[in-house]
Amino acid sequence: MIDYECYKATEDRRLNTENSANLILRNKNLGLEEYKFLLQTIVNSGIGEDTYAPKNIIQEREECPSLDDGLSEMDDIFYDTLDKLFSRTGISPLEIDILVVNVSLLSTVPSLTSRIINRYSMRADVKAFNLSGMGCSASLVAIDLVQHLFKSHKRAFAVVVSTESMGPNWYCGKERSMMLSNCLFRS
Repeated sequence: MIDYECYKATEDRRLNTENSANLILRNKNLGLEEYKFLLQTIVNSGIGEDTYAPKNIIQEREECPSLDDGLSEMDDIFYDTLDKLFSRTGISPLEIDILVVNVSLLSTVPSLTSRIINRYSMRADVKAFNLSGMGCSASLVAIDLVQHLFKSHKRAFAVVVSTESMGPNWYCGKERSMMLSNCLFRS
Protein backbone atom coordinates (compact mmCIF):
# COMPACT_ATOMS: atom_id res chain seq x y z
CA MET A 1 0.00 0.00 0.00
CA ILE A 2 1.48 3.28 -1.09
CA ASP A 3 -1.16 5.67 0.19
CA TYR A 4 -4.69 6.08 1.47
CA GLU A 5 -7.24 8.85 1.09
CA CYS A 6 -10.51 9.36 2.94
CA TYR A 7 -13.28 11.55 1.56
CA LYS A 8 -14.55 14.54 3.51
CA ALA A 9 -17.56 16.35 2.11
CA THR A 10 -17.88 20.12 1.98
CA GLU A 11 -19.26 22.05 4.96
CA ASP A 12 -22.59 22.75 3.24
CA ARG A 13 -23.31 19.03 3.61
CA ARG A 14 -22.55 18.83 7.32
CA LEU A 15 -25.11 16.84 9.31
CA ASN A 16 -24.78 17.57 13.02
CA THR A 17 -27.27 16.37 15.67
CA GLU A 18 -29.60 19.36 15.19
CA ASN A 19 -29.70 18.90 11.41
CA SER A 20 -30.24 15.16 11.90
CA ALA A 21 -33.19 15.86 14.20
CA ASN A 22 -34.69 18.25 11.64
CA LEU A 23 -34.25 15.61 8.96
CA ILE A 24 -36.08 13.06 11.09
CA LEU A 25 -38.89 15.48 11.88
CA ARG A 26 -39.63 16.11 8.20
CA ASN A 27 -40.39 12.40 7.63
CA LYS A 28 -44.19 12.44 7.83
CA ASN A 29 -44.38 8.62 7.91
CA LEU A 30 -43.08 8.43 11.46
CA GLY A 31 -44.98 8.43 14.72
CA LEU A 32 -43.77 9.54 18.15
CA GLU A 33 -42.18 6.15 18.94
CA GLU A 34 -40.19 6.16 15.69
CA TYR A 35 -39.00 9.73 16.32
CA LYS A 36 -37.80 8.76 19.79
CA PHE A 37 -36.08 5.65 18.43
CA LEU A 38 -34.23 7.57 15.72
CA LEU A 39 -33.16 10.45 17.93
CA GLN A 40 -31.92 8.04 20.60
CA THR A 41 -30.05 6.01 17.97
CA ILE A 42 -28.36 9.09 16.54
CA VAL A 43 -27.34 10.37 19.97
CA ASN A 44 -26.09 6.94 21.13
CA SER A 45 -24.37 6.00 17.87
CA GLY A 46 -21.24 7.99 18.62
CA ILE A 47 -20.94 9.34 15.08
CA GLY A 48 -20.56 12.85 16.43
CA GLU A 49 -21.22 16.31 15.08
CA ASP A 50 -18.91 16.19 12.08
CA THR A 51 -20.67 13.89 9.65
CA TYR A 52 -21.93 14.67 6.17
CA ALA A 53 -24.94 13.73 4.06
CA PRO A 54 -25.52 13.54 0.32
CA LYS A 55 -26.70 16.70 -1.43
CA ASN A 56 -30.23 15.45 -2.11
CA ILE A 57 -30.74 14.77 1.62
CA ILE A 58 -29.52 18.25 2.58
CA GLN A 59 -31.73 19.71 -0.17
CA GLU A 60 -34.78 17.90 1.30
CA ARG A 61 -35.22 15.60 -1.69
CA GLU A 62 -34.78 12.26 0.08
CA GLU A 63 -38.30 11.06 -0.74
CA CYS A 64 -37.82 11.22 -4.52
CA PRO A 65 -34.13 10.64 -5.31
CA SER A 66 -32.93 10.15 -8.87
CA LEU A 67 -30.17 8.16 -10.52
CA ASP A 68 -28.46 11.51 -11.13
CA ASP A 69 -28.39 12.05 -7.34
CA GLY A 70 -26.51 8.79 -6.91
CA LEU A 71 -24.11 9.49 -9.76
CA SER A 72 -23.47 13.03 -8.55
CA GLU A 73 -22.73 11.71 -5.05
CA MET A 74 -20.30 9.13 -6.45
CA ASP A 75 -18.62 11.67 -8.74
CA ASP A 76 -18.06 14.04 -5.80
CA ILE A 77 -16.51 11.26 -3.74
CA PHE A 78 -14.49 9.65 -6.53
CA TYR A 79 -13.02 12.75 -8.10
CA ASP A 80 -12.22 14.67 -4.92
CA THR A 81 -10.55 11.64 -3.38
CA LEU A 82 -8.68 10.48 -6.46
CA ASP A 83 -7.51 14.01 -7.35
CA LYS A 84 -5.93 14.27 -3.89
CA LEU A 85 -4.49 10.77 -4.05
CA PHE A 86 -2.87 11.22 -7.47
CA SER A 87 -1.55 14.66 -6.53
CA ARG A 88 -0.04 13.55 -3.24
CA THR A 89 1.56 10.33 -4.55
CA GLY A 90 2.78 11.75 -7.85
CA ILE A 91 1.43 8.63 -9.55
CA SER A 92 -0.29 9.41 -12.83
CA PRO A 93 -3.70 7.88 -13.60
CA LEU A 94 -1.99 6.52 -16.74
CA GLU A 95 0.19 4.35 -14.51
CA ILE A 96 -2.79 2.54 -12.94
CA ASP A 97 -3.01 -1.10 -14.03
CA ILE A 98 -5.93 -2.26 -11.86
CA LEU A 99 -9.02 -0.35 -10.76
CA VAL A 100 -11.54 -1.85 -8.32
CA VAL A 101 -14.67 0.05 -7.28
CA ASN A 102 -17.08 -1.29 -4.71
CA VAL A 103 -20.40 0.39 -4.01
CA SER A 104 -23.11 -1.95 -2.76
CA LEU A 105 -26.22 0.06 -3.44
CA LEU A 106 -25.49 1.60 -6.84
CA SER A 107 -24.73 -0.43 -9.95
CA THR A 108 -24.92 1.58 -13.15
CA VAL A 109 -24.45 1.17 -16.88
CA PRO A 110 -21.98 2.42 -17.94
CA SER A 111 -20.12 1.22 -14.88
CA LEU A 112 -18.68 3.33 -12.08
CA THR A 113 -15.18 2.21 -13.05
CA SER A 114 -15.79 3.48 -16.60
CA ARG A 115 -16.67 6.91 -15.16
CA ILE A 116 -13.30 7.00 -13.39
CA ILE A 117 -11.39 5.62 -16.38
CA ASN A 118 -12.92 8.23 -18.69
CA ARG A 119 -12.49 11.12 -16.25
CA TYR A 120 -8.78 10.42 -15.80
CA SER A 121 -8.10 9.22 -19.37
CA MET A 122 -6.67 5.99 -18.04
CA ARG A 123 -5.18 3.43 -20.40
CA ALA A 124 -7.51 1.22 -22.44
CA ASP A 125 -5.97 -1.91 -20.94
CA VAL A 126 -6.60 -1.05 -17.27
CA LYS A 127 -8.19 -4.04 -15.54
CA ALA A 128 -11.47 -2.73 -14.15
CA PHE A 129 -13.68 -4.48 -11.61
CA ASN A 130 -17.04 -3.32 -10.24
CA LEU A 131 -18.19 -4.96 -7.02
CA SER A 132 -21.77 -4.27 -5.97
CA GLY A 133 -24.43 -5.78 -3.75
CA MET A 134 -21.90 -7.19 -1.29
CA GLY A 135 -22.47 -4.96 1.72
CA CYS A 136 -19.72 -4.10 4.16
CA SER A 137 -17.57 -7.09 3.20
CA ALA A 138 -16.92 -5.67 -0.27
CA SER A 139 -13.90 -3.66 0.88
CA LEU A 140 -12.19 -6.83 2.06
CA VAL A 141 -13.16 -8.66 -1.12
CA ALA A 142 -11.72 -5.78 -3.19
CA ILE A 143 -8.39 -5.89 -1.35
CA ASP A 144 -8.27 -9.69 -1.66
CA LEU A 145 -8.99 -9.42 -5.41
CA VAL A 146 -6.10 -7.00 -5.85
CA GLN A 147 -3.76 -9.24 -3.82
CA HIS A 148 -4.59 -12.15 -6.11
CA LEU A 149 -4.12 -10.01 -9.24
CA PHE A 150 -0.71 -8.88 -7.98
CA LYS A 151 0.43 -12.53 -8.14
CA SER A 152 0.13 -12.51 -11.92
CA HIS A 153 0.70 -8.78 -12.54
CA LYS A 154 4.06 -7.96 -11.02
CA ARG A 155 4.99 -4.32 -10.41
CA ALA A 156 1.42 -3.18 -11.05
CA PHE A 157 -0.34 -0.19 -9.54
CA ALA A 158 -3.87 -0.74 -8.24
CA VAL A 159 -6.48 1.67 -6.93
CA VAL A 160 -9.33 0.42 -4.76
CA VAL A 161 -12.26 2.80 -4.34
CA SER A 162 -14.63 1.76 -1.59
CA THR A 163 -17.71 3.79 -0.71
CA GLU A 164 -21.49 3.68 -0.50
CA SER A 165 -24.29 5.51 -2.22
CA MET A 166 -26.64 6.91 0.41
CA GLY A 167 -28.48 9.62 -1.53
CA PRO A 168 -30.79 7.48 -3.65
CA ASN A 169 -31.11 4.85 -0.92
CA TRP A 170 -32.37 6.96 1.98
CA TYR A 171 -35.16 5.10 3.76
CA CYS A 172 -38.32 7.11 4.41
CA GLY A 173 -40.46 4.38 5.93
CA LYS A 174 -41.05 3.31 9.53
CA GLU A 175 -39.44 -0.15 9.73
CA ARG A 176 -36.88 0.24 12.52
CA SER A 177 -34.24 -2.09 11.10
CA MET A 178 -34.34 -0.17 7.82
CA MET A 179 -34.21 3.23 9.56
CA LEU A 180 -30.89 2.34 11.18
CA SER A 181 -28.92 2.85 7.97
CA ASN A 182 -30.09 6.49 7.93
CA CYS A 183 -28.62 6.95 11.42
CA LEU A 184 -25.36 5.12 11.00
CA PHE A 185 -24.13 5.76 7.44
CA ARG A 186 -22.90 9.09 6.11
CA SER A 187 -20.90 10.48 3.21
